[in-house]
Amino acid sequence: MSDERVKLLEEKVQHLEFKLDLMFHDSNINRVLYEYNITKSQYNEIMNLMDEIRDRIDRNEEVSNVEYETRIYEITGNEGDYHLAEYIVKAFWEDERWENVFPALYGDFPKYKHIISEKDGN
Repeated sequence: MSDERVKLLEEKVQHLEFKLDLMFHDSNINRVLYEYNITKSQYNEIMNLMDEIRDRIDRNEEVSNVEYETRIYEITGNEGDYHLAEYIVKAFWEDERWENVFPALYGDFPKYKHIISEKDGN
């Protein structure tokens, strides 16, 4: 078996292990990652992006949902699927991770105002 084929098989096994882990640790974000077939390395990049956006928010710098969505497309290769970007940040918010990012990116969207204010207790 060629080295390239072995490497490909190793990558497949790692991805399957990651997907099994997602299934066993049920959460909102894990369901999104599983459904969209996100790899572990993509997930790590997404978490780095979430950290970056949170830090920008903490420094009172402007953040944009368009920029965020573009970065998610670059990471995942799911270009044009803005739902994926929304689902990811919303799932983190629902899981109480990077809680300030979702409202900062999508809080002005009419479809999300109610659930955000409801979660904030308003």
